[in-house]
Amino acid sequence: MKTIVFRAAVLSVALLSASGCSNGKPKTAEVKGVIKTKQGQACDKALIVFHPLEKSRINDPKPLAIAESSGAFVVRTHTSDDGAAPGEYGITVVWPGEASGKQEFSLSGESGGSGADRLGGRYGNPKDPKIKVTVPAGGTPDLRIEVDG
Repeated sequence: MKTIVFRAAVLSVALLSASGCSNGKPKTAEVKGVIKTKQGQACDKALIVFHPLEKSRINDPKPLAIAESSGAFVVRTHTSDDGAAPGEYGITVVWPGEASGKQEFSLSGESGGSGADRLGGRYGNPKDPKIKVTVPAGGTPDLRIEVDG
């Protein structure tokens, strides 16, 4: 009996080693960039969320970033600055702050938002993303996002 348990343990370790011990997390690639309005204004504190477009990945974690005062951002999925899994994404952007018309936003795309979106909700619907990108296996170190401010 001990031999069977030992062999099962060795087999388990071998299988984990072969899989790379990824803890079930897909490999990610670096994604960094800048978000600005078409007029050149940095979207300070804008929330940028990457929604996988492939149906098989619809329930995967959503990579996200929050822009710095310069508009620069670094995407994370599982840990700080780990990027996004390669693939096709629709991007939503919500830029909190004062907005003309006080359009409310919600991270789920549902009504009954939680604050004013300076972009008037135009880029906040994950079911109809206005921005689409492909993250290659080598990453995207200089993604430029431009929005109508």
